[in-house]
Amino acid sequence: MERTIRLLTFILMILVVGSVDAQQRIVLAGRGANMLADAIYLFPDAGKRLVAYSSGDQGLGLFMSEVDPAFKEKVCFDKSAGVEVIASFKPDLVLLKSISRSQYEAALNALGIRQVYLMLETPEQYYEDIATLGKVLGNQVHAAEVISWYAGHEKKIMSRTTKLSASQKPKVLLLQLAASGESVWKVPPDSWMQTILAERAGGIPVWKGANLGSGWATVSVEQIAAWNPDVVCIINYRANSSEAAEAFKKDKRLSSLKAVREGKVYGFPQDFYSWDQPDTRWILGLTWLAKMLHPALFTDISVIGTTEDFFNFMYGFDEAAFHTNIAPKIQGDVGEQF
Repeated sequence: MERTIRLLTFILMILVVGSVDAQQRIVLAGRGANMLADAIYLFPDAGKRLVAYSSGDQGLGLFMSEVDPAFKEKVCFDKSAGVEVIASFKPDLVLLKSISRSQYEAALNALGIRQVYLMLETPEQYYEDIATLGKVLGNQVHAAEVISWYAGHEKKIMSRTTKLSASQKPKVLLLQLAASGESVWKVPPDSWMQTILAERAGGIPVWKGANLGSGWATVSVEQIAAWNPDVVCIINYRANSSEAAEAFKKDKRLSSLKAVREGKVYGFPQDFYSWDQPDTRWILGLTWLAKMLHPALFTDISVIGTTEDFFNFMYGFDEAAFHTNIAPKIQGDVGEQF
């Protein structure tokens, strides 16, 4: 009930607050600019105001080039660049993730350059930050529509998973394959999107409490065996997650795991970006994970249908464009054929 009230408050806020002047020269800077780009392009014509962005390709391709053919013409600069580089683009506004505030705020303020910091880490923060972008871009009505779309799809999932008893929830382990590509596995912190998705999808994240840090933490094979999860989901940000899942299943050290023995090791779906992370695609990750964990509970929900609707509503891909530009990039163990 509290979450519903907060959501309604966000929507009301962006509908009644007066529009600010739309910023005409926007720069995306700092870490996580790819997620900032995915968020700003939720708004039609916002890309026309974007003049430069910091690098953020995770290795599976540049999604924004599919959304905006002119994106490749915009200036890409290093994500560690200083304020002098940012100022050289003469921005009206610099958008950054909140993790970059301490690095940039004072120096940009000294130059008189306006900034907006977005969290973009949890579903609730996405609702707040989309509302903020609606004000900044002068399109509060569309911001409310986007929030409503997310909230409606999230409600379809959580209205069912919140009614499950503990005994009805499988033990889930989400693991990221380390960048080295070898059999080194990492778990996310408790507060991150991956843990939130596992819980809201109706699972019990067995790693919860094991990583109290601020980043991915390596776990041993012995710890994985001790957790003995019912389901394992493998994340790979730079290559096909299904291949990483196969490697996990073939690791003799893990052969006794319940998830391995019962064939419940899956590659987390991805297209240009993986669906597990705090990107606009988090709702696709929630939908897939909920249906994978509780197929009988979600027979009326299609991962394919939700994905097509997402890319159409959020980024304007019609059916033909979706099957030409997005569907061929989708990897992982989706469980349905595109």
